[in-house]
Amino acid sequence: MDDFDYMAPESSAAWLEGRGDGRFERYERFYQSERAIDATAFDLEQTNEGYGKWASEQRSRFVSLLAQPWVGRVAIALFTIYMAGRLVPELARLLPEATGFGLVVAFIGLRIFHRRRKRNRR
Repeated sequence: MDDFDYMAPESSAAWLEGRGDGRFERYERFYQSERAIDATAFDLEQTNEGYGKWASEQRSRFVSLLAQPWVGRVAIALFTIYMAGRLVPELARLLPEATGFGLVVAFIGLRIFHRRRKRNRR
């Protein structure tokens, strides 16, 4: 009887070959870092137990990605673009002069804000 376990990406055989969801790569990095600390007193059994503890303390990749500051900035930018796309046409239909004046003021304010920010970085 043939064993086709190696074909499933989440199987133990696939994990040991380094294929699948990246768990092997994470273990390999942990293993190499632990071994680099003290190669003469290295104990594989303690390292494997330490990996279990270390892996349970680590956040998932998805949560780590969502915790990045740029994700919040992108979400705010997309929400602002969406709301502006819905709100500006309605305001332009009701109050065209006031909307035009508001947009000019907003663009000038953004230019001033960005110019000051560039000046403060130097």
